[in-house]
Amino acid sequence: MTATPIILHQYDISPFSQKAQKMLALKGLSWTSVEMPMIAPKPHVEALTGGYRGTPVLQMGADVFVDNWMIARALDDAAPDAPAINARGPLSDGALYAWGERLFTPLLHSALAAYQSQWDADFLADRKRVFPDVDFDTLAVGDPDRHSQVRAYLGAVEAELARCGNYLGGEQADSWDIHVWGMVWMIHSALPDLVPIAEGYSGVVAWYERMVALGTGARTDAEIAVAWESLNAAEPRALPATAADEPLKAWLGQSVQISAGSADRGGARGRLLAIDHEQVVLAVTPIEGIDAQVWFPRFGYHLSLDS
Repeated sequence: MTATPIILHQYDISPFSQKAQKMLALKGLSWTSVEMPMIAPKPHVEALTGGYRGTPVLQMGADVFVDNWMIARALDDAAPDAPAINARGPLSDGALYAWGERLFTPLLHSALAAYQSQWDADFLADRKRVFPDVDFDTLAVGDPDRHSQVRAYLGAVEAELARCGNYLGGEQADSWDIHVWGMVWMIHSALPDLVPIAEGYSGVVAWYERMVALGTGARTDAEIAVAWESLNAAEPRALPATAADEPLKAWLGQSVQISAGSADRGGARGRLLAIDHEQVVLAVTPIEGIDAQVWFPRFGYHLSLDS
């Protein structure tokens, strides 16, 4: 198990934070939660990442991991003797990760339809900035096509559970369970019009109860000072090799910008340290004189030279 403190920058009502918490439970790890604001500005996490403000962000000393894809990889590397999160191989694990992102779309639209009239102006403006492709004015609670989409996704989960057993990973939960878990958790916690759909699948109901029973690991809550202390105390991990035929190899050492393609979570800026087919690593300076290595997924994120 890792000796470096594990810090999760997050807020609990995010389904993506719930995924990361379940990863930590699966690995049996102790961790510290540092709460970030739900809306911009998020000065501490933006300083730590070079400008990215999505949730969650995992910190292990001087290394910072953005997106649950990189968080899963980091935890598997840190605790290799515990059950693997990404247990099936890059293509299968990546496919289910992307599948979960697709399921998030109808759930997001349901949440926006149900709650946007209750949000204050600042929160609504923030969500419109984060999700620029969503037409907030046309969303309706109880949209039948949206309900049908959710039923189609959950029907596939039910069929897979009937084939695999207690978990989508068989007898041991893995990334497939975690990526679906976050979305079903969102239904149960915030979307009452979709709960009857989820409850219509007995296999999904039993699986969800098993996932709840896994818990969230050994959690401690703390303030941002622990992040700066951990950053200052640790040596960064070794970088991956950049292949000779990597198209962006010439950018190494230069200032670059990276952003998520699916939503506006802020563009991170930093010096490009390494890049391969799985990840991008930037150097940023959250505290004067102290650098962090920030790890982003290669797929789903766009890289450009900083102008």
